[in-house]
Amino acid sequence: MTTSSGREINEWQDHERVSSWLSDEIRQASRQRFREKLVSLLPFQPESAIRVLDIGAGDGVLSQTLLQAYPNAQLVCHDFSEIMLGHARQRLGQFPNAVTFIQGDLRDPAWAQDIEGNFDAIISSVAIHNVAELEQGHPERLQEIYKEIFNLVKPGGCFFNYDHMGSPGQVISKLYRWERFATEQARLKAETGVEKSRQELEQEYQERRHYRQGKTSSQDAGTILEQLGWLKEAGFDEVDCLWKETPTFAHSSPPTIIGGFKY
Repeated sequence: MTTSSGREINEWQDHERVSSWLSDEIRQASRQRFREKLVSLLPFQPESAIRVLDIGAGDGVLSQTLLQAYPNAQLVCHDFSEIMLGHARQRLGQFPNAVTFIQGDLRDPAWAQDIEGNFDAIISSVAIHNVAELEQGHPERLQEIYKEIFNLVKPGGCFFNYDHMGSPGQVISKLYRWERFATEQARLKAETGVEKSRQELEQEYQERRHYRQGKTSSQDAGTILEQLGWLKEAGFDEVDCLWKETPTFAHSSPPTIIGGFKY
């Protein structure tokens, strides 16, 4: 997993930081159903002998989900962190003949040169947005990565990216925010009996945003519409938002799966 600041990059090379991130069971469980959704959308038969690249594979949980659904698949796990890849090797040890592991940095265009051949599907889970050039607010490198990904996709293949992406404007962002507050109000009352006003939740939301200032933001990585445009510019013949869910109180943008298909 690649991030934009040197400090964050070094964190992914730190055993304690990685272990802490992986031990967040609530975070990991919340993302699993989105990964399962991504795999369920792939346009192949379960018995297909497809070749798949998992970009930002982390500890291999998306790859594991893929291999459970496509037992004849051959898969390449790519990630920045060798520590994460070590966890992936353990997780995917039950598939000794199906998986190859490659360490590489998406910030460097040479990452794709280390990968041999082309793929029926390229997949990614909450990883690519981290490459956005946050200091300038312009995610040009992310747009280039989409072009590099396109060149690795076979004709008839696809690229699916599950990530948190920014809203297209203030009105829709506010709509999402109020929906989150309503959901959080209902959850708190059902689970704890506590009733909070929208104003209280708004204050908590703003405090959370203040705390996250300077960290990677989905908005910095582009809106859903912008990202679909980048996929089209990269060369994909058909692109779409394949699935999206209203964001939770903890996230300011909706978990989204976008896809590009190559003829």
